[in-house]
Amino acid sequence: MIFFLALGFGILSYLIFIIFRIGLQKRIALVLSKISLEEVQFRAEKKYGERPLFTCDKPAKWEIPIHREKYPDPLAWSASRLKATAGLIGAMLQTKLELNYGERVAVYKENHLDIHILIMGIMRAGGIACPVHGKFASNLIGPYLSNIGATVLITDLPNFFRFYKEGHFGKVTTVLLVNEKSDMDEKSLAIYAEILEKLPMLNIWFFKDAIAGVITEAELIRRGKNDPVYLVHTSGTTGIPKSVILRNGPQSFAIKGWLCYVHLSRRRDKGYMAVPNNHQAVILTFNASLLLGLPCHWSSYHDAESFDATTTIAKLEKGGFTGFFGFPNTYTQLKELNLANYDLSKMRVWASTADASHEVIISRFLHQGSVFKNLGIPIKGAVFLDAQGSSEVGTPSVLRYYTKFTRKYNRRIGRPGSTPLGPSIRIANIKGELVEKEEVGRLEVKGKTVFNAYWNDHDLTIKSFHDKWFFTGDVARIGKDGHIVQLDREVDVIHTKNFPVYSLLIEEILHKHEAVFDICVYGFSQKDGSQLPAAVVALRTGYGYTEEVLLEALNSLLSLDQKLISLEILPWLQFPFGVTGKTLKRTLRERSKERVKQLINA
Repeated sequence: MIFFLALGFGILSYLIFIIFRIGLQKRIALVLSKISLEEVQFRAEKKYGERPLFTCDKPAKWEIPIHREKYPDPLAWSASRLKATAGLIGAMLQTKLELNYGERVAVYKENHLDIHILIMGIMRAGGIACPVHGKFASNLIGPYLSNIGATVLITDLPNFFRFYKEGHFGKVTTVLLVNEKSDMDEKSLAIYAEILEKLPMLNIWFFKDAIAGVITEAELIRRGKNDPVYLVHTSGTTGIPKSVILRNGPQSFAIKGWLCYVHLSRRRDKGYMAVPNNHQAVILTFNASLLLGLPCHWSSYHDAESFDATTTIAKLEKGGFTGFFGFPNTYTQLKELNLANYDLSKMRVWASTADASHEVIISRFLHQGSVFKNLGIPIKGAVFLDAQGSSEVGTPSVLRYYTKFTRKYNRRIGRPGSTPLGPSIRIANIKGELVEKEEVGRLEVKGKTVFNAYWNDHDLTIKSFHDKWFFTGDVARIGKDGHIVQLDREVDVIHTKNFPVYSLLIEEILHKHEAVFDICVYGFSQKDGSQLPAAVVALRTGYGYTEEVLLEALNSLLSLDQKLISLEILPWLQFPFGVTGKTLKRTLRERSKERVKQLINA
């Protein structure tokens, strides 16, 4: 009896040790409290005050003049500074730009921490923030701005001139430029003068002029649970990016979920963010980190062109970071490094969202770090947190924690219910009927965080739901072990003459070939209207395969129904990336259709 009492006491003591080690008691206290998005900045300011919290790698292009003496470091942001800055921006929007409650404000600029600060300012002013990725396709931005009815546009000079050149202002009547007028050279001044002459109806402000004289913060404007606070756009993998309405209640609830599944402590951890700051998952992470008081560095560099893997790893090493958050395209680059050459002993969590990652990428990040040592277990290693979701779901649909002891991959992305406070999940057929285990169906979700409408698109909204279940666009099955196996996006399924072939399963295999840096498998159109698997490949440094030799080598790894009919070697930067770093397979499919037309007409 004494033995069992001692054993029980030992187990209980260890569990308490773990709880405090990962800061669970602090996070659970927040989860049990009432959370409302508009109050996050006020709660953080009250809790953390002037304690250094967030940093960035370059100053914003704008500043608050009355803050120069109090906050001389342009790269460091405390909770008090964030709240005060947002309050002054909100007052500026109300008094100088005459923003009314519920008006949409588009934020379209280079990636920077200030996107979140501008969003907070818009919320303080009573507006609806509409962050847009700075590389949104030129031919789509005008229609998108018109669709969301944005009347105010916050942008920078390069994009402002681009909008003018291409005629993409939509319904915007007021423009706030984050640059100073002195930033313009002689050529830019000439273009600016031309804009003033040709677009006299456009009310143009420079930030410095707009903020002048604003010394009192905007008051807190309460939001109801169903009030929209953001409009974010989807990645556009199926075509034109759609505008998703995110409401206060569901997103506040999503913060509680984040606090449950991101096991980081504000006292022991420090995060490094290399992500697009307009993205729903990133806005969620910003608010949750601010509420938790988690120290974070917000890098501006995240895409294929700007992100540098070697520089980033060196910063993780030097800064003693314990967590990294990036999208799959950043991990594609990071996996090429020999991580054993760096001191990553403090790293505990690698995290990714958007598309679920492939095994060959995840496995590279599991052997360096201290996640086990932090729990008193003398084993090296880290956790890879992979979250599969979409802006419409408002939180990950499913998530999975990978460690060096994980043995089963093969597109297993997590079990139903793996996301704390997340949605219910089912695999159903097109009629909304549940399918059996191992049977292929559509991944559908229902829950408190799931959006309820696309902005200004009732038809698409109705098509996306079946008896309140939202179809995520993923084709999947539930395996015998209970894991959801993601097979493909429905639009990317390759429709051969005889049966469907799933591109993600092929990629999972081919990513393991030693010469492959990145690969995208898609449906290549045939003259009879069917498709066959094809791929574009970026080679790793030092590999000089010809397309013919590589095609033969890759096909030797595939089953008969998966074999590629075509392969094209491309430099990675020539892949057709979308705004979240995903390769747009529809672009490759459309290109193959054009080739078929040319062959038919020849």
